[in-house]
Amino acid sequence: MMQEFDYVVVGAGSAGCALAWRLASSEPGCSVALLEAGSPARNPLLHVPLGFAFLLKPHKNNWGYQTAPEPHLNQRRVDLPRGKVLGGCSAINGMVYVRGQAQDFDAWAAAGNPGWAYADVLPYFTRSEDHEGGANAFHGTGGPLWVGNVRNEFPICEDFIKAAQQAGHPFNSDINAASQAGVGYFPHNIRRGKRLSAASAFLAPGVAPANLRVIPHALARRVLVSNGRATGVECLLNNKPATLLANHAVVLCGGAINSPQLLERSGIGQADRLRALGIPVVQDLPGVGENLHDHWNAYIKFGVSNSKTYFSESKPLPMLNNLVRYLVRKEGFLANPAALVAVFYQALDDADRPDAQIHFAPAASNFDARGNMVPMAGITVASCGLRPTSRGHTHITSADAASAPHIQVNYLQTDYDQRVAVEAFRKARDILRMPAMGHHGGSELEPGHAVQGFGEILDYIRATGDPVHHLAGSCRMGNDDNAVVDAALRVRGISGLRVADASIMPAIVSGNTHAACVMIGEKCADLLLKEKH
Repeated sequence: MMQEFDYVVVGAGSAGCALAWRLASSEPGCSVALLEAGSPARNPLLHVPLGFAFLLKPHKNNWGYQTAPEPHLNQRRVDLPRGKVLGGCSAINGMVYVRGQAQDFDAWAAAGNPGWAYADVLPYFTRSEDHEGGANAFHGTGGPLWVGNVRNEFPICEDFIKAAQQAGHPFNSDINAASQAGVGYFPHNIRRGKRLSAASAFLAPGVAPANLRVIPHALARRVLVSNGRATGVECLLNNKPATLLANHAVVLCGGAINSPQLLERSGIGQADRLRALGIPVVQDLPGVGENLHDHWNAYIKFGVSNSKTYFSESKPLPMLNNLVRYLVRKEGFLANPAALVAVFYQALDDADRPDAQIHFAPAASNFDARGNMVPMAGITVASCGLRPTSRGHTHITSADAASAPHIQVNYLQTDYDQRVAVEAFRKARDILRMPAMGHHGGSELEPGHAVQGFGEILDYIRATGDPVHHLAGSCRMGNDDNAVVDAALRVRGISGLRVADASIMPAIVSGNTHAACVMIGEKCADLLLKEKH
């Protein structure tokens, strides 16, 4: 089977959905194909917000990747869930909407990427947004991507906010406005009680234009390149070979794991590595698959005995009430994002801006020997460093598209990341000691107050922490020999081929990555349209 389009976009995640929608909407005369290896989002858990907790283990809508033994985590293999479904990771993520800090994007521009400073990218954040609070200098309305506010029903959230203020963190009513610093409720992508993934936002009936063809069950095998130009994509469509030709451009939006995989299978990457796998070298690009990094969470689980939490709401009678509320009015804790309260703060005293983040939830859990989640009567304070300096890599191990890649993130590799992790943990712990938390009858369940020294805390974080699932950087944007794409997101040495997803980030944004990926998709659409006209 062979079909021809003006644009072929590979990967229907946060960036891919926004990009394909914007291209097709802006140019009704063009044809756009959006390929997704996974299926449409038919699993009900993909739509119920609190269902995210059950989507992080391997299943048909999760690639279920895993790292190699991580040398700085006691040789642990770390699970890396990635969405394999229309919507990509936005269909299984925690649904919070965080853009990052203005300085993040200014640093991208200063590193040789003109057009990516905060003033340049802010319009791309706002134009696809439909913000519940209305339009202002930082927000837009009328776009497909709904950004809403938390409906908090848990008094302990208010007490945690008060405790954070007592610990010196100012209240911040909008972490995506003038300053990210402080404590406040997370904005989220949940509308009328249902998850609003990128697919729900940009590909819904009545939103997706007629000239956009969405093609699920399409596993991209390689980009076709002729005379130095990308001409299309060879894929398995419902397990049958198919070729989609691209008259103007092929854009890879597979994310920080899948985009470098596809480049390497197409002969674009480290020449010696490709030859060793029997793949003809099309373009020697040493940076493909390098610079991989992520945020790393450390957990404090704090038991409470007399407070409303997810644990108390999950008991038989309250749960029945919550189910009825959700089914009838789409309300209650089932309609909540993964975390309700955010704190952005300085872990290191000499930091000039927030270098750490807290995700707070009125819930706590552990896992039994079979890996099943066991709820606990408590709350969780998850802290992470925002700008890790540790770097890893991901590379294919076979030319076969069905083979999992080798992934080594090198979490907590550097002394800096270790210091930020420990000091962020300590300052998170300080919040729980404030008077506002005193009447909840609480005590620290994990790690427990016996864990105090730097080395003890670091050992605990290494043994029990988890990724925040913000993988980025593996097709880095830049103007040096190790960059994979230039500031226009063009793959170096190959015309007609771009990458637009978290993999192009020279350094990860200071926060959750979904919002920035939507922005990247929006900006890439403009770059393509301006080039064509």
